[in-house]
Amino acid sequence: MRKVWPRIVGIGVFHMFLYMYLVPFVIYPRYGSNGLRFTIITAVVISIAVLGTLWVGKKKNS
Repeated sequence: MRKVWPRIVGIGVFHMFLYMYLVPFVIYPRYGSNGLRFTIITAVVISIAVLGTLWVGKKKNS
């Protein structure tokens, strides 16, 4: 259970940085709504992949 919290906190920090800085100041002004959609989809996929590694690691160690 110790390895779960750093990943969850890391995902939270990643999303805060993404949605509070990158999207409004970098991505949206430059790429518009298409860039916004791509960014959200990419962030969700990365989050699912990181959380998915928790279950893969658990099955591998069991």
